[in-house]
Amino acid sequence: MLVALAASMTFVACSKDDGTTGAPEDTQLKSVTVKLPNISKADTRATGDAIAAKVSLKNYKVFFLNAAGEVQTVPQYEGKPQQVYFSSDAADSWKVGEVTYHFLPAATAKVVVVGNMGDVVYADVDGAGDAALDVLNDTPGTEPDQYIHPDYPLYGTSDLKLKDGEDAAHHANVYTASVTLAPRVARFEIYGFQYTLAEGGLDYKFEKVELDHIALSNYYTQYDFVSKNPYGAVTKAPTEDALVWDWINRVDGGSWNNELTLELNAGEAKFVNGSTIMDPEEDGEGATGIVTYGLTNVTSATNNPELLLSFYGVKGSVKTPLYLRGKFTTSEPFAAGKIYRVLFPIEDGSWEEPERCVELTVDVAQWVVVPVTPEF
Repeated sequence: MLVALAASMTFVACSKDDGTTGAPEDTQLKSVTVKLPNISKADTRATGDAIAAKVSLKNYKVFFLNAAGEVQTVPQYEGKPQQVYFSSDAADSWKVGEVTYHFLPAATAKVVVVGNMGDVVYADVDGAGDAALDVLNDTPGTEPDQYIHPDYPLYGTSDLKLKDGEDAAHHANVYTASVTLAPRVARFEIYGFQYTLAEGGLDYKFEKVELDHIALSNYYTQYDFVSKNPYGAVTKAPTEDALVWDWINRVDGGSWNNELTLELNAGEAKFVNGSTIMDPEEDGEGATGIVTYGLTNVTSATNNPELLLSFYGVKGSVKTPLYLRGKFTTSEPFAAGKIYRVLFPIEDGSWEEPERCVELTVDVAQWVVVPVTPEF
Protein backbone atom coordinates (compact mmCIF):
# COMPACT_ATOMS: atom_id res chain seq x y z
CA MET A 1 0.00 0.00 0.00
CA LEU A 2 2.83 2.38 0.86
CA VAL A 3 4.52 1.71 -2.48
CA ALA A 4 1.24 2.27 -4.31
CA LEU A 5 0.68 5.53 -2.39
CA ALA A 6 4.17 6.76 -3.21
CA ALA A 7 3.63 5.92 -6.86
CA SER A 8 0.33 7.79 -6.97
CA MET A 9 1.93 10.91 -5.45
CA THR A 10 4.37 11.14 -8.34
CA PHE A 11 1.44 11.87 -10.62
CA VAL A 12 0.12 14.86 -8.58
CA ALA A 13 3.36 16.46 -7.44
CA CYS A 14 4.44 19.57 -9.29
CA SER A 15 7.38 21.91 -9.59
CA LYS A 16 6.98 25.62 -8.83
CA ASP A 17 9.94 26.51 -11.05
CA ASP A 18 11.40 24.67 -13.99
CA GLY A 19 14.86 26.12 -13.36
CA THR A 20 15.25 27.50 -16.88
CA THR A 21 12.78 30.24 -17.77
CA GLY A 22 11.70 31.09 -14.23
CA ALA A 23 8.09 30.42 -15.23
CA PRO A 24 5.95 28.31 -12.88
CA GLU A 25 5.33 24.78 -14.10
CA ASP A 26 2.43 24.29 -11.75
CA THR A 27 -0.53 22.07 -12.64
CA GLN A 28 -2.83 23.71 -10.09
CA LEU A 29 -5.02 26.76 -10.64
CA LYS A 30 -3.52 29.93 -9.21
CA SER A 31 -4.56 32.85 -7.03
CA VAL A 32 -2.62 36.03 -7.87
CA THR A 33 -2.59 39.36 -6.05
CA VAL A 34 -1.48 42.23 -8.29
CA LYS A 35 0.01 45.24 -6.49
CA LEU A 36 0.79 48.68 -7.93
CA PRO A 37 3.47 49.94 -5.52
CA ASN A 38 4.41 53.25 -7.18
CA ILE A 39 0.95 54.82 -7.15
CA SER A 40 1.10 57.97 -5.02
CA LYS A 41 -1.87 59.62 -3.34
CA ALA A 42 -0.48 63.11 -4.02
CA ASP A 43 -2.82 66.05 -4.74
CA THR A 44 -3.66 66.31 -8.43
CA ARG A 45 -5.98 69.32 -8.53
CA ALA A 46 -3.47 71.86 -9.86
CA THR A 47 -3.21 71.84 -13.65
CA GLY A 48 -1.31 75.07 -14.29
CA ASP A 49 1.97 74.07 -12.66
CA ALA A 50 5.02 72.48 -14.24
CA ILE A 51 3.50 69.02 -13.86
CA ALA A 52 5.27 68.80 -10.47
CA ALA A 53 6.58 65.34 -11.32
CA LYS A 54 3.06 63.92 -11.52
CA VAL A 55 1.26 61.92 -14.18
CA SER A 56 -2.35 60.87 -13.66
CA LEU A 57 -3.66 57.32 -13.74
CA LYS A 58 -7.22 57.40 -15.08
CA ASN A 59 -7.64 53.78 -16.08
CA TYR A 60 -5.73 50.53 -16.34
CA LYS A 61 -6.14 47.00 -17.59
CA VAL A 62 -4.59 43.78 -16.29
CA PHE A 63 -3.39 40.98 -18.57
CA PHE A 64 -2.09 37.55 -17.59
CA LEU A 65 0.39 35.72 -19.84
CA ASN A 66 2.00 32.30 -19.94
CA ALA A 67 5.75 31.76 -20.34
CA ALA A 68 5.39 32.03 -24.13
CA GLY A 69 3.74 35.46 -23.88
CA GLU A 70 0.26 34.20 -24.74
CA VAL A 71 -2.74 35.83 -23.05
CA GLN A 72 -4.47 33.65 -20.46
CA THR A 73 -8.24 33.75 -20.02
CA VAL A 74 -9.39 35.04 -16.64
CA PRO A 75 -12.24 32.76 -15.50
CA GLN A 76 -15.25 33.66 -13.40
CA TYR A 77 -15.00 33.47 -9.63
CA GLU A 78 -17.98 32.78 -7.39
CA GLY A 79 -20.22 32.97 -10.44
CA LYS A 80 -19.10 36.45 -11.53
CA PRO A 81 -16.54 37.74 -14.05
CA GLN A 82 -13.32 38.94 -12.45
CA GLN A 83 -12.66 42.54 -13.44
CA VAL A 84 -9.53 43.24 -15.44
CA TYR A 85 -10.37 46.83 -16.49
CA PHE A 86 -10.59 49.66 -13.98
CA SER A 87 -11.50 53.27 -14.67
CA SER A 88 -12.08 56.43 -12.66
CA ASP A 89 -15.14 56.95 -14.86
CA ALA A 90 -16.86 54.02 -13.17
CA ALA A 91 -16.96 54.35 -9.37
CA ASP A 92 -17.84 50.75 -8.62
CA SER A 93 -14.81 49.42 -10.50
CA TRP A 94 -12.01 51.86 -9.62
CA LYS A 95 -9.29 50.13 -7.63
CA VAL A 96 -5.66 51.28 -7.50
CA GLY A 97 -4.08 49.59 -4.48
CA GLU A 98 -4.13 45.87 -5.22
CA VAL A 99 -6.53 43.35 -6.69
CA THR A 100 -6.66 39.55 -6.31
CA TYR A 101 -7.65 36.98 -8.93
CA HIS A 102 -8.56 33.34 -8.35
CA PHE A 103 -8.61 30.14 -10.41
CA LEU A 104 -6.22 31.47 -13.03
CA PRO A 105 -4.87 28.88 -15.51
CA ALA A 106 -1.92 26.85 -14.28
CA ALA A 107 0.26 28.17 -17.09
CA THR A 108 -0.05 31.77 -15.87
CA ALA A 109 3.49 33.11 -15.40
CA LYS A 110 3.44 36.87 -15.88
CA VAL A 111 1.31 39.96 -15.32
CA VAL A 112 1.15 43.01 -17.62
CA VAL A 113 -0.64 46.21 -16.62
CA VAL A 114 -1.41 48.93 -19.15
CA GLY A 115 -2.47 52.39 -17.95
CA ASN A 116 -4.37 55.23 -19.65
CA MET A 117 -5.00 53.18 -22.78
CA GLY A 118 -8.64 52.34 -22.13
CA ASP A 119 -10.20 48.89 -22.37
CA VAL A 120 -7.77 47.64 -25.03
CA VAL A 121 -7.06 44.11 -26.22
CA TYR A 122 -3.56 42.77 -25.69
CA ALA A 123 -2.76 42.60 -29.40
CA ASP A 124 -2.92 46.42 -29.45
CA VAL A 125 -0.23 46.83 -26.78
CA ASP A 126 1.99 43.75 -27.02
CA GLY A 127 4.67 45.49 -29.10
CA ALA A 128 4.55 42.82 -31.80
CA GLY A 129 2.88 44.93 -34.47
CA ASP A 130 3.69 48.24 -36.10
CA ALA A 131 0.93 50.23 -34.42
CA ALA A 132 3.11 53.06 -33.10
CA LEU A 133 1.72 55.62 -30.68
CA ASP A 134 1.83 59.37 -31.20
CA VAL A 135 3.85 61.41 -28.71
CA LEU A 136 1.40 63.56 -26.74
CA ASN A 137 1.89 67.20 -25.76
CA ASP A 138 0.01 69.72 -23.63
CA THR A 139 -3.06 71.58 -24.83
CA PRO A 140 -3.89 75.14 -23.69
CA GLY A 141 -6.40 75.43 -20.88
CA THR A 142 -9.13 78.00 -20.35
CA GLU A 143 -7.11 80.04 -17.86
CA PRO A 144 -4.03 82.21 -18.61
CA ASP A 145 -0.76 80.26 -18.39
CA GLN A 146 -2.71 77.02 -17.97
CA TYR A 147 -1.88 73.85 -19.84
CA ILE A 148 -3.74 70.56 -19.66
CA HIS A 149 -1.45 67.56 -19.38
CA PRO A 150 -2.45 64.55 -21.50
CA ASP A 151 -3.13 61.13 -20.08
CA TYR A 152 0.28 59.61 -20.83
CA PRO A 153 0.21 55.84 -21.54
CA LEU A 154 1.72 53.72 -18.74
CA TYR A 155 3.09 50.20 -18.73
CA GLY A 156 4.44 47.68 -16.24
CA THR A 157 5.10 43.96 -16.01
CA SER A 158 6.07 41.40 -13.38
CA ASP A 159 6.68 37.69 -13.03
CA LEU A 160 4.69 35.78 -10.43
CA LYS A 161 6.21 35.19 -7.00
CA LEU A 162 4.99 32.22 -4.94
CA LYS A 163 3.82 32.93 -1.40
CA ASP A 164 4.07 30.43 1.44
CA GLY A 165 0.86 28.90 2.69
CA GLU A 166 -2.72 29.93 2.01
CA ASP A 167 -4.29 33.35 1.69
CA ALA A 168 -6.95 34.75 4.04
CA ALA A 169 -9.68 32.93 2.13
CA HIS A 170 -7.79 29.62 2.46
CA HIS A 171 -6.83 29.46 -1.22
CA ALA A 172 -3.69 27.45 -1.89
CA ASN A 173 -1.14 28.05 -4.65
CA VAL A 174 -1.07 31.80 -3.98
CA TYR A 175 1.17 34.18 -5.95
CA THR A 176 1.88 37.90 -5.93
CA ALA A 177 3.01 40.31 -8.63
CA SER A 178 4.35 43.80 -8.00
CA VAL A 179 3.90 45.96 -11.11
CA THR A 180 5.56 49.37 -11.40
CA LEU A 181 3.69 51.58 -13.85
CA ALA A 182 5.94 53.90 -15.83
CA PRO A 183 5.32 56.45 -18.60
CA ARG A 184 6.50 55.42 -22.03
CA VAL A 185 7.85 58.88 -22.92
CA ALA A 186 9.97 61.61 -21.36
CA ARG A 187 8.70 65.05 -20.41
CA PHE A 188 10.47 68.23 -21.52
CA GLU A 189 9.80 71.63 -19.90
CA ILE A 190 11.26 75.02 -20.80
CA TYR A 191 10.40 77.11 -17.78
CA GLY A 192 12.41 80.31 -18.34
CA PHE A 193 14.99 82.35 -20.23
CA GLN A 194 18.00 84.42 -19.23
CA TYR A 195 20.08 87.04 -21.04
CA THR A 196 23.63 86.58 -19.76
CA LEU A 197 26.97 88.31 -20.36
CA ALA A 198 29.56 86.24 -22.19
CA GLU A 199 32.49 84.95 -20.17
CA GLY A 200 35.12 87.69 -20.15
CA GLY A 201 32.71 90.17 -21.71
CA LEU A 202 32.58 93.77 -20.50
CA ASP A 203 29.21 94.96 -21.70
CA TYR A 204 26.02 93.73 -23.36
CA LYS A 205 25.58 94.27 -27.09
CA PHE A 206 21.87 94.91 -26.65
CA GLU A 207 19.80 96.70 -24.04
CA LYS A 208 17.31 93.84 -24.12
CA VAL A 209 16.16 90.88 -26.17
CA GLU A 210 12.59 90.24 -27.27
CA LEU A 211 11.71 86.57 -27.66
CA ASP A 212 9.59 85.58 -30.63
CA HIS A 213 9.31 81.78 -31.12
CA ILE A 214 10.78 78.58 -29.76
CA ALA A 215 10.73 75.30 -31.70
CA LEU A 216 11.88 71.73 -31.21
CA SER A 217 14.27 69.91 -33.52
CA ASN A 218 15.81 66.43 -33.63
CA TYR A 219 12.75 64.69 -32.22
CA TYR A 220 10.41 61.81 -33.03
CA THR A 221 6.64 62.08 -33.19
CA GLN A 222 5.94 58.35 -32.65
CA TYR A 223 7.23 55.48 -30.50
CA ASP A 224 6.76 51.79 -29.84
CA PHE A 225 4.62 51.25 -26.74
CA VAL A 226 6.46 48.32 -25.14
CA SER A 227 10.08 49.03 -26.07
CA LYS A 228 9.67 52.85 -25.76
CA ASN A 229 11.97 53.20 -28.76
CA PRO A 230 11.41 55.92 -31.38
CA TYR A 231 9.39 54.94 -34.41
CA GLY A 232 9.68 56.36 -37.91
CA ALA A 233 11.90 59.20 -39.08
CA VAL A 234 13.44 61.90 -36.93
CA THR A 235 12.06 65.44 -37.38
CA LYS A 236 15.02 67.76 -37.75
CA ALA A 237 15.45 71.43 -38.62
CA PRO A 238 17.53 72.48 -41.64
CA THR A 239 20.99 73.88 -41.10
CA GLU A 240 20.82 76.67 -43.67
CA ASP A 241 20.19 80.07 -42.10
CA ALA A 242 17.57 81.10 -44.64
CA LEU A 243 15.49 77.96 -43.92
CA VAL A 244 15.87 77.94 -40.15
CA TRP A 245 13.71 81.05 -39.76
CA ASP A 246 10.81 79.37 -41.54
CA TRP A 247 11.24 76.28 -39.39
CA ILE A 248 11.13 78.17 -36.09
CA ASN A 249 8.21 80.42 -37.01
CA ARG A 250 6.01 78.14 -39.11
CA VAL A 251 2.49 77.66 -37.86
CA ASP A 252 1.28 75.01 -40.30
CA GLY A 253 2.01 72.10 -37.97
CA GLY A 254 5.27 71.21 -39.66
CA SER A 255 7.26 71.58 -36.46
CA TRP A 256 6.52 71.70 -32.77
CA ASN A 257 6.81 75.37 -31.88
CA ASN A 258 5.43 77.98 -29.48
CA GLU A 259 5.05 81.71 -29.84
CA LEU A 260 6.74 83.75 -27.10
CA THR A 261 6.03 87.29 -25.96
CA LEU A 262 8.79 87.88 -23.47
CA GLU A 263 11.31 90.70 -22.98
CA LEU A 264 14.59 90.27 -21.11
CA ASN A 265 16.67 93.25 -20.10
CA ALA A 266 20.44 92.79 -19.99
CA GLY A 267 21.25 90.34 -17.18
CA GLU A 268 17.61 89.51 -16.50
CA ALA A 269 15.98 86.09 -16.05
CA LYS A 270 12.25 85.42 -16.32
CA PHE A 271 9.80 82.56 -16.24
CA VAL A 272 7.83 81.96 -19.43
CA ASN A 273 4.83 83.79 -17.95
CA GLY A 274 6.93 86.97 -17.59
CA SER A 275 7.52 86.95 -13.84
CA THR A 276 11.09 87.58 -12.69
CA ILE A 277 13.25 84.69 -11.49
CA MET A 278 14.56 85.99 -8.19
CA ASP A 279 16.50 82.95 -7.03
CA PRO A 280 19.43 81.98 -9.30
CA GLU A 281 19.14 78.43 -7.96
CA GLU A 282 15.52 78.17 -9.14
CA ASP A 283 14.87 74.81 -10.84
CA GLY A 284 11.47 75.58 -12.34
CA GLU A 285 9.41 73.47 -9.94
CA GLY A 286 5.94 75.03 -9.78
CA ALA A 287 6.60 77.47 -12.64
CA THR A 288 3.58 78.51 -14.71
CA GLY A 289 3.21 79.13 -18.41
CA ILE A 290 5.93 76.61 -19.25
CA VAL A 291 6.63 75.40 -22.79
CA THR A 292 6.26 71.62 -22.79
CA TYR A 293 6.92 68.72 -25.12
CA GLY A 294 6.66 64.94 -24.88
CA LEU A 295 9.76 63.08 -26.06
CA THR A 296 10.61 59.52 -26.95
CA ASN A 297 13.20 57.46 -25.12
CA VAL A 298 16.65 57.69 -26.75
CA THR A 299 19.84 55.69 -26.17
CA SER A 300 22.45 58.28 -27.14
CA ALA A 301 22.86 61.92 -26.12
CA THR A 302 23.43 62.81 -29.76
CA ASN A 303 19.77 61.91 -30.28
CA ASN A 304 18.60 64.33 -27.58
CA PRO A 305 16.33 67.12 -28.84
CA GLU A 306 17.46 70.59 -29.82
CA LEU A 307 15.77 73.90 -29.08
CA LEU A 308 15.70 76.65 -31.68
CA LEU A 309 14.97 80.13 -30.37
CA SER A 310 14.22 83.20 -32.50
CA PHE A 311 14.38 86.67 -30.95
CA TYR A 312 15.33 90.30 -31.54
CA GLY A 313 18.25 92.14 -30.05
CA VAL A 314 17.12 95.68 -29.23
CA LYS A 315 19.36 98.74 -28.98
CA GLY A 316 17.61 102.06 -29.12
CA SER A 317 15.13 101.92 -31.99
CA VAL A 318 17.04 99.23 -33.88
CA LYS A 319 15.88 95.59 -33.76
CA THR A 320 18.20 92.86 -35.01
CA PRO A 321 16.66 89.43 -35.81
CA LEU A 322 18.65 86.58 -34.25
CA TYR A 323 18.35 82.89 -33.52
CA LEU A 324 20.11 80.27 -31.40
CA ARG A 325 20.33 76.49 -31.27
CA GLY A 326 20.26 74.94 -27.84
CA LYS A 327 21.75 71.43 -27.61
CA PHE A 328 21.96 68.78 -24.88
CA THR A 329 24.84 66.69 -26.19
CA THR A 330 26.73 66.75 -22.87
CA SER A 331 23.67 65.52 -20.95
CA GLU A 332 22.65 61.91 -20.42
CA PRO A 333 20.32 60.43 -23.05
CA PHE A 334 16.75 61.53 -22.41
CA ALA A 335 14.94 58.57 -20.87
CA ALA A 336 11.25 57.72 -20.68
CA GLY A 337 9.68 58.22 -17.27
CA LYS A 338 11.76 61.31 -16.46
CA ILE A 339 11.12 65.05 -16.63
CA TYR A 340 13.73 67.43 -18.01
CA ARG A 341 13.53 71.12 -17.10
CA VAL A 342 15.64 73.80 -18.68
CA LEU A 343 16.35 77.50 -18.22
CA PHE A 344 17.46 78.71 -21.68
CA PRO A 345 20.48 81.05 -21.37
CA ILE A 346 20.95 83.58 -24.17
CA GLU A 347 24.64 84.30 -23.84
CA ASP A 348 25.61 87.68 -25.26
CA GLY A 349 27.30 87.22 -28.65
CA SER A 350 26.59 83.48 -28.95
CA TRP A 351 24.46 84.20 -32.02
CA GLU A 352 27.64 85.37 -33.80
CA GLU A 353 29.25 81.92 -33.61
CA PRO A 354 29.21 79.90 -36.86
CA GLU A 355 26.74 77.34 -35.50
CA ARG A 356 24.79 79.84 -33.37
CA CYS A 357 24.78 77.17 -30.69
CA VAL A 358 24.68 77.05 -26.88
CA GLU A 359 25.00 73.96 -24.70
CA LEU A 360 22.01 73.58 -22.38
CA THR A 361 21.86 71.79 -19.04
CA VAL A 362 18.78 70.24 -17.49
CA ASP A 363 17.31 69.51 -14.07
CA VAL A 364 15.93 65.97 -13.98
CA ALA A 365 12.94 64.76 -11.97
CA GLN A 366 11.27 61.35 -11.79
CA TRP A 367 7.61 61.05 -12.66
CA VAL A 368 5.17 60.01 -9.92
CA VAL A 369 1.99 58.22 -10.96
CA VAL A 370 -1.11 59.60 -9.23
CA PRO A 371 -4.58 57.99 -9.32
CA VAL A 372 -7.50 60.23 -10.20
CA THR A 373 -10.17 59.68 -7.57
CA PRO A 374 -13.79 59.92 -8.79
CA GLU A 375 -15.96 62.62 -7.22
CA PHE A 376 -19.72 62.21 -6.67
